[in-house]
Amino acid sequence: MTRQRGLAIVPMFRRWPGLFAVAAALFVNVGCAARWDEMLSHERDWSYVFGMGKPHPLNVILETTDGHRRAQALSELQEPLQNGGDAKDQDAYLKVLKESATADPEPLCRLTSIRALGRFKDPRAARILEDAYQQPKLPFTPENNSLIRKESLVALEKMHNDESRHLLIRVARQPGPPLDANLEDRQQTQDEKIVAIRALGKYKQQECKDALVHVMRTEKDIALRDRALASLEECTGQRWPAERAAWQTENVQPLQPQDNLIYRVTGFKN
Repeated sequence: MTRQRGLAIVPMFRRWPGLFAVAAALFVNVGCAARWDEMLSHERDWSYVFGMGKPHPLNVILETTDGHRRAQALSELQEPLQNGGDAKDQDAYLKVLKESATADPEPLCRLTSIRALGRFKDPRAARILEDAYQQPKLPFTPENNSLIRKESLVALEKMHNDESRHLLIRVARQPGPPLDANLEDRQQTQDEKIVAIRALGKYKQQECKDALVHVMRTEKDIALRDRALASLEECTGQRWPAERAAWQTENVQPLQPQDNLIYRVTGFKN
């Protein structure tokens, strides 16, 4: 039966070659990923599929319940005040992104909104990201909940908002999970701390330096200590000892050029 149907296409092609040519051209023109997603959506917009104009992302977000279409539209939102828009557009975009980042029933939409907010310069976007991270209980799987929290911190790191350092300091200084915690909880805590510690390297305030010193003194995890050392050197512009024992003294001093192994071997400062 399948073979007969396949062979039937040949005389159809010979009879209507122009029709097949038009169909092929249409699929070439609409072959981009976004339009294929549109074709597969339960709420597909055929006017867009056949090249009659893409709907505005904000209209898609407000009018459709299809999670994939809304996530795609959320990813396309650009900050109005940085792209020729006005304050009214800015307020509307932030309102939509806040609702999606903190209350959307689709985890993909929450993640997409959080990443979009990370491209904003508006301080209100940073406050939304902080709220998204600090929500007491997320309704998704443990993996998705962990990813949403981590991506909120990553977005804050990209924004480098001055006031966000307070949250980053709290995350970096938080104690590790209890010894009887499961592997997922331990990994989530470590992932969040690494992002926060990495982000603190971009700040110059003394309290950020103190938080990194605290990690160097108290943290036993090598990966966290290495990340804290790199961030401490980034924010201070100085080299510091890597050995954990050196940080158990009351007043740790930065390395002098002669204390550096490269200097001792080659005579060059690095």
